[in-house]
Amino acid sequence: MFLDHIASQLLVLLSVVRLSLSYPYQAQSILKHESKITPKIVIVSMFQPEEEAWTTKIDFKHNITVPGLSPMYPYFRCVKDYSICQFTTGEGEINAATSVAFLLSNAQLFDFSKSYWLLAGIGGGDPSKVTTGSVTFAKYAIQVGLQFQIDSRELIDSHPDWPAGYFSYGAQNPWDYPDSVYGTEIFEVNEKLRDRALLLSQNHGTTLNEGTEQNINLRQLYESPANNPPQILACDVTTSDNYFTGSILADYYNNLTTILSNGTANYCSSAQEENASLEAFIRMAKVGVIDFERIVIMRTISNFVKSPTSLHMDPIDFFLNYPKGGFQHALDNLYIGGWPFVEDVVNNWDSMYKEGHDFKPDNYIGDIFGTLGGKPNFGKDKYSIS
Repeated sequence: MFLDHIASQLLVLLSVVRLSLSYPYQAQSILKHESKITPKIVIVSMFQPEEEAWTTKIDFKHNITVPGLSPMYPYFRCVKDYSICQFTTGEGEINAATSVAFLLSNAQLFDFSKSYWLLAGIGGGDPSKVTTGSVTFAKYAIQVGLQFQIDSRELIDSHPDWPAGYFSYGAQNPWDYPDSVYGTEIFEVNEKLRDRALLLSQNHGTTLNEGTEQNINLRQLYESPANNPPQILACDVTTSDNYFTGSILADYYNNLTTILSNGTANYCSSAQEENASLEAFIRMAKVGVIDFERIVIMRTISNFVKSPTSLHMDPIDFFLNYPKGGFQHALDNLYIGGWPFVEDVVNNWDSMYKEGHDFKPDNYIGDIFGTLGGKPNFGKDKYSIS
């Protein structure tokens, strides 16, 4: 037994030495802690400006290099007691999925089984639903990029009623539900936890950054709610690596989210990463690495996805050149809108969040396949193409 114990200790030591040769900081962390890092909440950013919205205000003492994270953003940052951590995925679906997957695969260093996750980024906004600077909390994330495409100019004679040159996989027209699905089309997260984050943000008493005079003037060119000051509200987010702009595509994607969610989602924000991150999360939730019930999705609005009807100008010129001024106050409002939830998780960890009984979801959570159990209220009973 003694020799077995010695052999076991030597194997542990060799594994740490081997790790230290490749990733010195990780090995130092393992030796220092003797146990895994167990964050109470992790803030997920997508690119440097979103990252700096937090790193300029929170004192992250530890920068841990994690193998598999983006070469541009290799650090997993934590405060002194490791209760609050942050990392940056890199922009776009591929970066998001890869970074989240590799982070969660570092089981030798982290225990995320009870961690909460705040996906916090900026995005475009539909002016019929929201205004710039607004803080939005989503229950649904809808991947709208899984589409067939044909140049709409080729449809003028044959399909003049089509709203755009897109239609879903396995479908015959833009109004049909897809008959071929990948499983990432739509995710639903914990509504009760979403509502908690929303209420905390609304009741915090801190005024949102209303933006520059330039952005306020832009908002006045729109009708309500786009011409109002920023608000904190519940509405849903789309995912696509295709940046879209203009009334035709904005209206098309608005209708597509209604189709994909069977009328249950209320899309207001467009982004690139959510469904990619959520796919990585759900795969690891399936094996108990994380708890899918503990995810909150927050997007602040940096720009409108279409120009105001009162402004008669070329849409490309509006998209590329018209002065908008919404970027910075969307970044500022990431922290203003998201910090109350982060703080609440830490301050009320033992009484409310550790076991999470107060936030057990009443709604379905998961993907279109029912990966985590239950039956979604979106999708179809069957698909003819798998």
